[in-house]
Amino acid sequence: MTEEKRPQILGRIAAFDAARGAALIGMFGYHLSWDLAYFGLVSPTFPTNPAMRLYSHAVAAAFLGLAGVSLVLAHRDGFRRRAFRNRLALICAAALLVTAASYFLSPANAIYFGILHCIAVASLLAAPMLQAPLGFVFAVSAFVLAAPLIIADAAFNPAPVVWLGLGTALPDTLDWRPLLPWSAFVFLGLALTRLAWRPLAASRFWRWRPKSRFGGTVDWMGRHSLAIYLVHQPILFALLYAATGFGLGEAERVRERFRAACIQACTTGGGGEEHCEESCRCVIDGLTAANLTIAFTREDLDAAGRATFSKVIRQCSGRP
Repeated sequence: MTEEKRPQILGRIAAFDAARGAALIGMFGYHLSWDLAYFGLVSPTFPTNPAMRLYSHAVAAAFLGLAGVSLVLAHRDGFRRRAFRNRLALICAAALLVTAASYFLSPANAIYFGILHCIAVASLLAAPMLQAPLGFVFAVSAFVLAAPLIIADAAFNPAPVVWLGLGTALPDTLDWRPLLPWSAFVFLGLALTRLAWRPLAASRFWRWRPKSRFGGTVDWMGRHSLAIYLVHQPILFALLYAATGFGLGEAERVRERFRAACIQACTTGGGGEEHCEESCRCVIDGLTAANLTIAFTREDLDAAGRATFSKVIRQCSGRP
């Protein structure tokens, strides 16, 4: 395409920034459901019910797809090596920060391949696709989506390779977006943007600008998505911590009832008072670290929850 025919598109595209901001709002909603469950304000099973899981997958797919869109827009006038390297380094640093923070808060199920980790690796793999034939990019996207269904194997369960997404067991982690199939949404976002960006560049959509305060706020969020993503969860958690009486609300009372029942069961079984106090404290700490506070309410656990619960009990009682 000659320079005269190339669409002249300068600066940021507000519509895509607003779309990214909307995806952030969706992510806030899902993370808020976990915080509400943690503080006992909703059922502990609420974040994991089928509707909420589907909602979380839709939000994650949108977020990853927009990462692919951003790659095309950032390099629409040719691949900018330095800009790509700097952006990749920033995402990697943010992903490592998430891992460190999650390990500090919940060592048993720390995040080691969540959505930011997936974006970082997928972006590196997607860079050659900015110039590759579109048919090839769509074929890779389809393969990545289908691969976990057709070549999954227990050989991919060990930690060094589980992040590929081809294993048969889910790891204990607070955020899990393995490379396969989730990177497919980055590749699809890239391919669809490459396919449609010229007609879009001539459309009203491309020239859209927010006219309301809400639209302007969402657009601003999209332009600062990474920073907002990193700080939103501590802010949500702090607000709920304060709103529930600085942690002394229903969640704390549930823990206290569980502790009392645990000690009673332990002493009834012949354990000494000091030993039972220590063992039950170990159980509560272990279940909290494993993000299994649902066990405190004695609601039904799924198979994975029961296995984790049994593992914590064995560890705290000293049984193999």
